Amino acid sequence: MPLYRRFLFILFSMVTPALAQEVYEVTATRLSEPSQTIGGIETLILQKDIEKYQETFLKESLPYAPSVQLNASGPVGRDVDFSMRGARSSQNLIMVDGIYANNPASGGGVDLSNFLNADLEKIEVLPGPQALVYGPGALGGMLYLTPKEGKGKPSLKGVGEGGSFQTRTGSVTGQGEKGPLQFSATLAGFGRGPDSFTNRVHGNRQGDRYQNGTLSSRVGYALKDDWEIEGIIRYVDAKVQFDDLQFFPERDYLLPVQANNFSRTKTLLSSLENRWGGECVDNSLKLSYPRFEMETTTPSLQNKTIGSHPFLAYVSDIKVTTKSSFLTGVNLGQERAQDARLYKRNQGGLFLIHTYKPFQSTALKAGIRGDKFEGSEGKITFTLGVDQKVMKETKLRASCGNNFKPPTLSDLFQQNLLWQVPNPHLKPEKSLSFDGGVDQSFCNKKIKASLTGFYTRIDKVILSGRLANNKWQRYNGLLRVSRGLEAALDFNLPQDFEIKAALTLNHARDYPGNQKASFIPLFKGAGELYWQTTKALSLFVQTYGVTSQKDNITRRKINPYAYLNVGGKYEVLQHIACFGRVENLNNKAYEEVFGYGTRGRAFYIGVEVTT
Repeated sequence: MPLYRRFLFILFSMVTPALAQEVYEVTATRLSEPSQTIGGIETLILQKDIEKYQETFLKESLPYAPSVQLNASGPVGRDVDFSMRGARSSQNLIMVDGIYANNPASGGGVDLSNFLNADLEKIEVLPGPQALVYGPGALGGMLYLTPKEGKGKPSLKGVGEGGSFQTRTGSVTGQGEKGPLQFSATLAGFGRGPDSFTNRVHGNRQGDRYQNGTLSSRVGYALKDDWEIEGIIRYVDAKVQFDDLQFFPERDYLLPVQANNFSRTKTLLSSLENRWGGECVDNSLKLSYPRFEMETTTPSLQNKTIGSHPFLAYVSDIKVTTKSSFLTGVNLGQERAQDARLYKRNQGGLFLIHTYKPFQSTALKAGIRGDKFEGSEGKITFTLGVDQKVMKETKLRASCGNNFKPPTLSDLFQQNLLWQVPNPHLKPEKSLSFDGGVDQSFCNKKIKASLTGFYTRIDKVILSGRLANNKWQRYNGLLRVSRGLEAALDFNLPQDFEIKAALTLNHARDYPGNQKASFIPLFKGAGELYWQTTKALSLFVQTYGVTSQKDNITRRKINPYAYLNVGGKYEVLQHIACFGRVENLNNKAYEEVFGYGTRGRAFYIGVEVTT
């Protein structure tokens, strides 16, 4: 609590009339963010969208992106696996403003359950071959998260909420600009339970207990108009109670049951960036340090792993002419994974991307990258893209590229994992991706529609196999091929009425055997409706549904499901608003992972105060 009080004192002390005087414009290019996509498609989720639909966690925002499929192992706080165009969590890249969020001590994956939205300004979903700048690991695509940046007059915002299943959450954010200084700081917390519930699909009793504390800060200082230094820090301390698997002989399968098992995760993401430039060249030098500490405790076992990935990246954007530019860079890093001993692996890479616009309606992109990981051969990856406007409001696009993901240190070497035996003979996974589509807008861009066809091939997929001692070991196995269609619609006419829809058809198969890929439904649909009925009152509706899936361990069918969320917000006074929502209004009993049930209908209310 002393840290909480000190933090609040700092925030309130920032918000004084003396700070609200001048705005200092910085013109240095923010090279740590993804460059404008050419040939590819991007789903952009802004802070205003998160707030309109009252989405507390990142996993609540992503279902409405066509390329993403989520599967949670039960209620909030449990593991959340996600896939992009056939690639599972560990085969995709997640970055927080250029900081790697993939944990090298935990299979290279990212558990989305611990990402609160309170400090996020922007969520970018970049499927396909669009991550060349950031290197290996994006076999299906990447998620790029941008923390809030201080803008305009200094302000303070507080949010508190409570509801079903002993849920309570709150956050406070202070942000703004003063001359050359910009700052943003967020303190957020979430609690659920302690509680338990009966899975309405299978009847097993599951636990529901979770806590999350998140501290995020971003501070920048402009030394000159074209020279800025910026630092970011994001710290998460999360603890969850998880279930034991128990065999039910009358059903001949395993089901999770409530147990006194706990997992605590402490994640630190930090960076320091120096940006400078001129009329023709913009540069960025960024040092980042992510650290992941995971501790698992059961009545009979205790295990702790620490992963980190210090990284230094230099990027330069060179504008040769108004039609031609080059983006080039070099990076060095070291992956670290520690249990009883410390394992290290050095890496390095360099890239060059050329963007050329021969005509006003045509944009071309070609890029090449080389990477070398200690103990393995160097790899070359590429990307190609083209945008072609055929009419004022019609654009055709196409892209292709490849990527690879080296085996993680935890899969290769770690000895003291509770359930896994290492395999030092693993080979890199490789991907080849193609996509093409059309973007169409109507009514002066108030209505936007897109349709994308994609093909993704992933070779030497790393799987887990059960050994004679009931532990698991990773091995290079099947080939996965995913092909399908993604459609998105954004309807904003009239201005105070918005409808969004996302539809995905994904035919993902595993070879040999031509088997249906696990956790990837053939069809996914999502929709959102937002209505600003009056200046003070707004309402929203969200719906989401998938067809049947196959569980990755039990190989059993997961039934199709769909749910409906509704909510609204009312501004009581100029700086005070009340809001509320009902999740799973249709009270659907469903599972996203076989045996792991979800809670039923839930009610939440809260208050928002701003200065």
